[in-house]
Amino acid sequence: MVSTSPMAVPGFRFAGLPAGIKKSGAPDVALLVADEVVPCAGVFTTNRIVAAPVTLSRDTLMRGGNTIRAVVVNSGNANACTGEQGAADARAMAAAVAEAVGCQDDAVLVCSTGVIGAPLPMEKVRAGIGEAAGALRADGLGDFARAIMTTDTRPKIRSVEVEIEGRTVRVAGASKGAGMIHPNMATMLGFVVTDAPVDPLDLDALWHRVCHRTFNAITIDGDTSTNDTALLLAGPGEPLRGEALSALAEAIEAVAGELARDIVRDAEGGTKTVALTVAGAASHADAAAAAEAVALSPLVKTALHGEDPNWGRIIAAVGRSGAAFDPEGLRLAIGDVVIYHGAWMGPGAEARAHAVMTGAEYAIRLELGKGRAERTLHTCDFGPGYVRINADYRS
Repeated sequence: MVSTSPMAVPGFRFAGLPAGIKKSGAPDVALLVADEVVPCAGVFTTNRIVAAPVTLSRDTLMRGGNTIRAVVVNSGNANACTGEQGAADARAMAAAVAEAVGCQDDAVLVCSTGVIGAPLPMEKVRAGIGEAAGALRADGLGDFARAIMTTDTRPKIRSVEVEIEGRTVRVAGASKGAGMIHPNMATMLGFVVTDAPVDPLDLDALWHRVCHRTFNAITIDGDTSTNDTALLLAGPGEPLRGEALSALAEAIEAVAGELARDIVRDAEGGTKTVALTVAGAASHADAAAAAEAVALSPLVKTALHGEDPNWGRIIAAVGRSGAAFDPEGLRLAIGDVVIYHGAWMGPGAEARAHAVMTGAEYAIRLELGKGRAERTLHTCDFGPGYVRINADYRS
């Protein structure tokens, strides 16, 4: 079972502490360091406006054959839209880490998150990196998770321990994000490590599949950002193959899935977490289009906040999605309550659906009746807190 404890993973150390980047004085520099160069896979933002650390990290992974030694993260400043100075600052962060932990510059990945367009206070960043290198601990994942937060209200940590081929394998990770969240990718950072050995090419393929079903299956407000990064680091040794690799993939997806849903659970101004599944679609594209239309509808999201089973808003969103379906065969369930099946099921169904919606987490399922494709997105409601947080974000 996936735990919320910051489990130590052999071969990895973590740190996180305040360096003065954030006005609040909260932790804002984090380090993840492997004992040796290890395989690493990365999935990054698809936004055409790309922050300097993302460019650096993508290039580093490609040049290094998907192997690295360390990851440095700063929060409070995105180092995005900062021109050549931003690129130089990202390189300087990698160089500072390399010097502090004893590796090559091109074995370090860099991540930043926070306000776009402001230059990094590099004197503070360098000092913070030096302090963090001296504070690295095997049990430091909790400190790391707190230092990567921005508008998050709590650290997001998950871990699991499984038996594979007669040995105990550990998987642990941390994520951050609470707003500007949408697939491909969202304003989030995600980091997962395992002591299981995996070939770099297998790790890359595995991680892309996992991210499609986890970090790329959450949406809060439809916006994506310039800095989004999800990294998976594995251990050294003879790589797992076949069924052993599949078992590891299940454990990694379990951890990443909870980290992704934790982001939705902590949504800016949100009070509800909803697993929205569109099934019976003619194609995966139709399933995704219908799911996104519903999950992103402000009218649907405000109804979720009001605990109002307003089925008309949901089916209207499906109707404009472009997905193929038979209106008379459309089936909508909130929890286990069918509220619409070609027609409204009556006030009794609405009362039971409302009772489901008073819970903090529940499911909505739409069946289109056109095929076998389906897509699940984890979404949330819109409450007044979302407007307040984002109206005051730079204040």
